[in-house]
Amino acid sequence: MPSPLNGGKIAVTPGSARRGEQRTNSMEDQTPAIHEVVAYTSQLEVRGEVRAWPPRRILDVLNSEQIPYLTVDQASIVPLSRWGKAQPAGAESVILNKDEIIMVWLVRETKVDRPLLATAYKIPQRVTAYAGPFVAQGTLHIIREVTLAQALDAMSERFIALTEPSVLCLSVAELVLRGGIVLGLNKDKVMAMQVA
Repeated sequence: MPSPLNGGKIAVTPGSARRGEQRTNSMEDQTPAIHEVVAYTSQLEVRGEVRAWPPRRILDVLNSEQIPYLTVDQASIVPLSRWGKAQPAGAESVILNKDEIIMVWLVRETKVDRPLLATAYKIPQRVTAYAGPFVAQGTLHIIREVTLAQALDAMSERFIALTEPSVLCLSVAELVLRGGIVLGLNKDKVMAMQVA
């Protein structure tokens, strides 16, 4: 438990200190990872920043089961039906139900360390996915020697990553996304997927 005498900077927990050692609580010293994103539901586009504390990748935030909502700060929001026709409404913060999010386009990120073994036994596979009014293409990293269906079934995460993504919207012809870092695609919203 942090010591109240030193502003909580030193944490000594049972079994964590040896012979009077004290461990610095690095969580308090960390700044949040800030990810610039564009999130899409079947009816909305929400642009803004997602602050992840402790620092984590955007897919880790999306796949966190403890928090059912995604908070987008410094947000602009526009209905897809008014996309390109109306000025987006601004908001200090918008809360999105993760169950309703179809995809999250990562525009810019704070680099966060991640385990090196995440894709060690996977191979890149170009795919096309159909989700809501969107058609997304990108690279999905799948386990070797399995079919696309088996690979999707083996993925326990709700949001899967497509790298080198591009997206077009069938209901808004002008809405085309290219040159992205990663696309977090809600696996439960995918209607169809094929090898590209």
